Amino acid sequence: MEQKIVEKRETGPELLPLVVELIPGQAAEGLINIYEVGSFEKKPLRELIENTLNKKDLTIEERLILEDIKKQLDGGILLCGGSLIHGTALDHAVIQETEKGEKYYYVAVRAIKPQEGGFLS
Repeated sequence: MEQKIVEKRETGPELLPLVVELIPGQAAEGLINIYEVGSFEKKPLRELIENTLNKKDLTIEERLILEDIKKQLDGGILLCGGSLIHGTALDHAVIQETEKGEKYYYVAVRAIKPQEGGFLS
């Protein structure tokens, strides 16, 4: 169940944790970082992505995903919702819900390298 954050209540956005997923290219899965309430709200999304890229104690699978992300970023760009990233995570977040009904913010960012090749003359 997704809901785009469009309006903020008078008191501000809901107090929920944040899940940032950095996905290489067109892959189905990416590298995930979870932020507790109060630790991300005013930070730029780019800073949270850097935190994800600098994560330590990764599993072997996570290290392979990180390598793929870095390959994509070599000459590539970061996209969120089809456009370049900007602002805070809450500017891009959707609310999702676990099977147990616990809500959280979710932001998916793709590291995309432009296709190789040239222009047709």
